[in-house]
Amino acid sequence: MDLRFAFEVGSTLCVQITIVIALTAALQRWVVDARWGCRLWTTCFLCIIGLVAAALLLPHRRLFHFPFTPSREAMLEIVVWQTRIAMGLVLVWTAGVVWSLVQRCWLCVRLLHFLNFECDRIDAAELLKATEISSDENRELSIFVSDKIQGPFCWQLHRPVIVLPSFMVSEHQTGDATLRHVLLHELEHLRTQHPMQHFLQGICSTIFWFHPMVRAAAYHAELTREFLCDEAAATTIGKFSVYLRTLAKVAEQCRRVSCDGAPKGTLAFGNNDSTLIRRSKRLVMLAESKPREAHWRPVLSLCIILLCTTLVQQLWLPTNVMASQRSDWSPWPRWTAKALHQFNLQVRDFESFEDRVQMHELLTEED
Repeated sequence: MDLRFAFEVGSTLCVQITIVIALTAALQRWVVDARWGCRLWTTCFLCIIGLVAAALLLPHRRLFHFPFTPSREAMLEIVVWQTRIAMGLVLVWTAGVVWSLVQRCWLCVRLLHFLNFECDRIDAAELLKATEISSDENRELSIFVSDKIQGPFCWQLHRPVIVLPSFMVSEHQTGDATLRHVLLHELEHLRTQHPMQHFLQGICSTIFWFHPMVRAAAYHAELTREFLCDEAAATTIGKFSVYLRTLAKVAEQCRRVSCDGAPKGTLAFGNNDSTLIRRSKRLVMLAESKPREAHWRPVLSLCIILLCTTLVQQLWLPTNVMASQRSDWSPWPRWTAKALHQFNLQVRDFESFEDRVQMHELLTEED
């Protein structure tokens, strides 16, 4: 990949994913339903990854050409400065990605250390039975307790894990229902594959660590996941007011004793006051009057996101002054072309000849 292509890919992807995320956020508000909202955000993250793959592996249509036709001297100057800027941006982006990966690996190591040395494993089937929760769908579930945390969380790599504060298990023996409510919430996370969505979210956040829209998408996806699990738990309990008291109790406990002990990179129950307030307000709204849902909206929204992603992938910024205007398609990326050549599939991996954009001609003229 040359630096002009890298600049074209990077700038275009930033615009493309901004459009996809903004559309997803608007459609989520339109759909209202939290379960479908989670699906829309999962689709959004998959579309972002798909846009990156398509940009790196496939040619793209050039609907627009460079805004003006510069002189040879101006073209050479543009190429030089664009290359310098692209090199600087690539170095900064690479440093950010490496730092993000190091952070995530360190968080994973800390989490594994926390589970192995600061938690005690308890019998999951026995605890679920004691809280009157079916264990048929949770046979591989592992439940740990720890006195190092004040808020519960769940996590999944190859096996689902729920970690509970010790005080919740102790208070359950005195007849407190908080433990059952929390387990219902965390089990809904695992049942609806939220750890997988969190993983996709992490991929997007690592690649586009600098993009404010990706951070906003991660925040809204996290909030939507909590909305869904709150609603599922409160519906199972049958009383929204009872579940609201559980939220208030966890919030009070976290405020009284810091919740920072819960490892980052997990699906935590309630470490953020502002998030807990929004969750509580939504539960109050649902308890008063659950909004009527149009069953066609979710499916239509999903189709709109997929269609928009397909169309947006064809919109590329005309940043490459050396792009030939004799072809409406860019060359195939070299790595894809080499792979296809191994199967005797010949594709164009070079710009169509045009004297205007031949680098050696520009350099000769400059000399």
